[in-house]
Amino acid sequence: MNIAKIIKSENQLELSFYDTDLVLLETQSFADNYTLNFYLQTLPRKYKITKALLVIHDRNKNCVDLFIADEESSFFVA
Repeated sequence: MNIAKIIKSENQLELSFYDTDLVLLETQSFADNYTLNFYLQTLPRKYKITKALLVIHDRNKNCVDLFIADEESSFFVA
């Protein structure tokens, strides 16, 4: 299962995407949720994955949420 680590702060969102062996595949920064969500939905096709763990760390709220995305339309952050 691939892992997408997303860090939300006041001014940006940071994405780190790892493969099943925790090898870093790519990192990106985004200004808003819309751009991040669009990019996240390209990852299943790009890497031919069917399931990923989304780890979302919200620094403003000081909380971490975990989600399993199991289809292309479920790769998004609210």
